[in-house]
Amino acid sequence: MASHSLEPRGGYDLGSNLNVDSTSRAYIAIAVVWSTILFAGLIALALLRNLTFIRIRNVTLSTIAVLTIHVYLILVFLIYVMNGRYPCNFEYWVMSTYFPIGVGLFQAQNVHLLDISLMQKQLLQEPAKAAAKPVEIRSGLVDLVDRWRRMTLVGRTYAFIGFGVVVELVVAALIFFLSRKFVSFGLFGETSAGVECRQGWEWLPSALWQGIWTYGYGPWVLYKIRHIQDVHRWRLQTSLAIIFSLPGLPVVIAAMYSPSFKDINSNWPPPMWFAPGLVSMQFVTVFFPLWEAYEVRYRRKVTLSALDEWEKSREKNGSLSSDSLKQTSSFGNVEKQEKRDMYGMNALDRTLSQDSTALLEFAATKEFTGENIIFLNQVRDWKRLWEEAAAATGALSIEARATLYVKAAELFFNNVCLLTAQFPVNIESKVYVNLEQLFKQEAPISVQKSIVTPFDDDFGRIGHGPGRTDVEAVPAMTPPIIGTTIPRDFDESVFDSAEASVKYMVLTNTWSRCVLTLLSRPPTRPAPLFETGLTDADVEQTLRYVDACESNSVRTSSTHASSRSSRSSRVSSFFRRRT
Repeated sequence: MASHSLEPRGGYDLGSNLNVDSTSRAYIAIAVVWSTILFAGLIALALLRNLTFIRIRNVTLSTIAVLTIHVYLILVFLIYVMNGRYPCNFEYWVMSTYFPIGVGLFQAQNVHLLDISLMQKQLLQEPAKAAAKPVEIRSGLVDLVDRWRRMTLVGRTYAFIGFGVVVELVVAALIFFLSRKFVSFGLFGETSAGVECRQGWEWLPSALWQGIWTYGYGPWVLYKIRHIQDVHRWRLQTSLAIIFSLPGLPVVIAAMYSPSFKDINSNWPPPMWFAPGLVSMQFVTVFFPLWEAYEVRYRRKVTLSALDEWEKSREKNGSLSSDSLKQTSSFGNVEKQEKRDMYGMNALDRTLSQDSTALLEFAATKEFTGENIIFLNQVRDWKRLWEEAAAATGALSIEARATLYVKAAELFFNNVCLLTAQFPVNIESKVYVNLEQLFKQEAPISVQKSIVTPFDDDFGRIGHGPGRTDVEAVPAMTPPIIGTTIPRDFDESVFDSAEASVKYMVLTNTWSRCVLTLLSRPPTRPAPLFETGLTDADVEQTLRYVDACESNSVRTSSTHASSRSSRSSRVSSFFRRRT
């Protein structure tokens, strides 16, 4: 085995000795520190993966893309230390296959924003248009074309990556085994080492493949997402990641072939020009959602504190009198706090019960959480069916109870089930398991159609009409499945816990954001949310509710021991007491 001298060197010269000077130690320190920070961020991202705004980002894909890029980044940080000790053949295969695949995966997670945005917009369409079309079994080229049309943008990107990998492997293998730079039995070229081996036309396919992803696909995604105005700063994150990827390749090529870079290359090898962009891409991908997680946790904490003060005040002083509702004391007044909290929730409930079109549009296009509003609307309509059936017969018949059970199962598999819902709502695991156990027997039978076409359900135009949606009355509904066994604990409160959990998320996130966004519109563009039954008092008190939460944050302690389950139960109790 050849030995390598560890004597200090004057710089990167692709010589026979390793570099162990102060520059090497700096590069190693940067690699260790950044790896530690990055892995801590990835662990935090994995722990918070159930948060809706993190889950929709596809944590698995983002993590794979970040780690793939990071392996290459570590090799780059060590290239000065190794000083040419990486075999030329090894560098060729890394640059021809591994690095382009990493860049492609990064672009796949970048296009995920556009994919989610388009699918959420389907929630705003009529069910007939949004429903998936029946899949026709075809053969040959026609079937491949149909499959391509049905694929999401992320799926098409995966396919493009797979096709590109095959092509790149074939081309790279042909060049490798035909060039004497890499093998002695090649058919053309000259045997070379050092700088000469790392230059030449053999490296052109690698640059071409990187160029397709960086200067073709990346700018296309940047153009397609230009009109997305989300509240998660996801478009900003994606835009920055794409922009940071642009400068590296041309500078690397210039550093390799331009004599003016000779002095710079001695301390900053050409591949190091990829490092700033790669680090920046990793940073925005990992830490933008973590920062939002901090913001959401803080916002929920101060809102929960407002609810706690309301409950304590109610227990101490009883219900508010009509005179207390007219007081105009400061935000620190407990009774004033109670009024603001009550009206904030009251306005949300009024919007959900009368016409949630504007709220649904905001949730789908700004927060990408339209499924929450649809779920709340469908639960409301299902409960109304139960009430109508009970009022018509005095007591639910076996047929009506079975029909309501089947429809409840459809609601679960369309909106909650992780395996069948396109956008499953985010609820506590205990609540989810209870619902899953309650409805799992219906999955292969009555919900089979819903699994194939999740938007084609009997709940009609969710959120598109005032008051009730287009739901058929119980006597006119499809007869229940023969042999349906209804669990004993199935009753009208089956969705109460899930509804309280989702409503809590809407109250503490979507609602306040929606109110402030719609009221910030110019006078020439009236906010439709407040043209559908909300009074001026509702609007005013909702704004005061938001202000009160912000003011209350000054008094909020740094920790809160309540679990999310207890928070949801307290919110559910709050709604029941208020009504």
